[in-house]
Amino acid sequence: MGVHDLWSIVEPVRESVSLYSLSGKTLAVDLSLWVCEAQHVQAMMGRVTKPHLRNLFFRVSSLSLMGIKLVFVMEGTAPKLKAETMSKRTKARYGQFTNPTKCNTNTGRGRFNSILKECAEMLDYLGVPWVMAAGEAEAMCAYLDSQGLVDGCITNDGDAFLYGARTVYRNFNMSSKDPQIDCYQTSRVQTELNLSRENLVGLAILLGCDYIPKGIPGVGKEQALRLLQALKGDSLLQRFIQWREENPTVSGVVVKKVPHCNICRHPGSATAHGRQGCRLCNSQQYCQPQDFDYQCPCDWHSHEQTHQVVSFEANIKKCVHNHLYFSIIRLNNTYKFQYYAIYRQPNMMMMQKFAYEKMEWPKHYTSEKVLVLLTYTELMNRKYGTGVSSQIKPIRIVKSRVRNAVACFEVIWRAPEHFVFPEDRPAEEQLEVRTVEEESLFRLAFPEVVESYMRSKALVQESRSKNVI
Repeated sequence: MGVHDLWSIVEPVRESVSLYSLSGKTLAVDLSLWVCEAQHVQAMMGRVTKPHLRNLFFRVSSLSLMGIKLVFVMEGTAPKLKAETMSKRTKARYGQFTNPTKCNTNTGRGRFNSILKECAEMLDYLGVPWVMAAGEAEAMCAYLDSQGLVDGCITNDGDAFLYGARTVYRNFNMSSKDPQIDCYQTSRVQTELNLSRENLVGLAILLGCDYIPKGIPGVGKEQALRLLQALKGDSLLQRFIQWREENPTVSGVVVKKVPHCNICRHPGSATAHGRQGCRLCNSQQYCQPQDFDYQCPCDWHSHEQTHQVVSFEANIKKCVHNHLYFSIIRLNNTYKFQYYAIYRQPNMMMMQKFAYEKMEWPKHYTSEKVLVLLTYTELMNRKYGTGVSSQIKPIRIVKSRVRNAVACFEVIWRAPEHFVFPEDRPAEEQLEVRTVEEESLFRLAFPEVVESYMRSKALVQESRSKNVI
C-alpha cells in the first residue's frame, strides 16, 4: 500500500504519541484503512457480525470521548493507472470472482464499496462527518491536511506524504491505559532525511507504488537512497528530467592505477619512501603512517571516487530509460471541500434500528453505547455555541469523580427520546440515565447546574460542621 519500503525509510522520524495528547485536534481518516483492519482481526472472525461496523463504532466512540474530532474520507473512483494494483487487492480480500466481467467493472470493488456505504450510513446516524473523495481517499486526506482544514490524517498509505500531508498518524494501540499512535511529521522527513515531496515521488518511481507496482527493475531501497545522497541537493525529479535527453553512458576517461605504499597509502612503495621520502607526506626520508580508512588524494583515487558515483548513477539511468513506465507522477490536488465545526447529534432511533439489523445489537445495548456520544455532543455544541437544539438535558450532578486521572462529574440526565432500557429495569427507574462527564467541559456547558451542585455541597459541609460542634 503506497510506496514500497517507505515506512522503513521514514522510521527514524517516527514518534509514538499519546492519543490523549491529540484532544482538541481534527483528524481526517482514510475509512478504507479501518475497514481492512477489521477484516483481519482474528478475535472477531466468525464471532462478530459485521466486524467493520463494530470496529468503526467503538473507535469513533473512544476517540470522540478523548476530544478528537474525526472527518472520514470515502474512496472515490480508482484511477485507471491504478487498476492493476486495485484488482490484486480485491482478489486478496475476496478471492477470484467467478464472473470475469464483474471483476473488470470498476476494478472489482463492488463488494468493498458496499461495505463503505454501510459505514457511511452508520456515521450519519452517529452524527460524524464524512466526505467522498474525487479519487483516492489518502489524496483527499492529504489535501485537507495541507490546506489546514484538519490537523493531520490517519492512514497506512504512504502516498499521503506524496500528496502533501503535513502530519500522518498510523498504528493504533487502544488496549493500554495510555493508548498510543505513531506520528510522522513531514517537516522532519524533509529536514532530517532530506526527503522533499519531489524526492518522495522519485522514490515511488524507483521502488514501486500503486501506479508502478514493480518500480524500476534492478533498483532497490539501498541503491535509491545512495542515489539521493549523490545528487548533492538536486531532487530525483530534477535528475529524471535531465536524464530524458541524455544517453545513459559513463565517461570513457581512464586513469591508470599505480602501486601504493602500505604505510602512508600514497603512490609509491615503502622501500622507495624509505630512501627518497614521500611527496604527499612532505618528507625527505620515510613516510607518515595512516589509518586503514584514510583516503589518498592522488589523481587515481580522486578519479575513482567520481567514477564510482557516475557509474552508479549511470546504471540506474539505464534501468530507468529501459523501463516502460519512465514518467513523472502528476499530483492532482483539485479537490474542493468546505468544513463546518458543528458537532452533529447522533440519531438514537435510527442507530438502534441500524445496529439491530446489521450487527444484531439489542436496542438497550445500543442506547447505552450511543448515550455517551449524545451527552458529549451536547456539551461540545454548548461549548462552541452552535445553537443546535438539545436532545438531552441534565437534572443534577450526583458527585465528583476521577477517571483516567481527569476530574469528572457523575451526572443524572433526563432519559432522551427513544432511549430503550433493559426489560428488567423497573418502570419508575426509566426516567433518568447516568453518565460520567469531564468536569471542565461540563462547567462550560452547564454552569448553572454546577453552581447548584456546589451550593448543595457547601450546605452539606456546613451542616456537618454544625453537628460536630
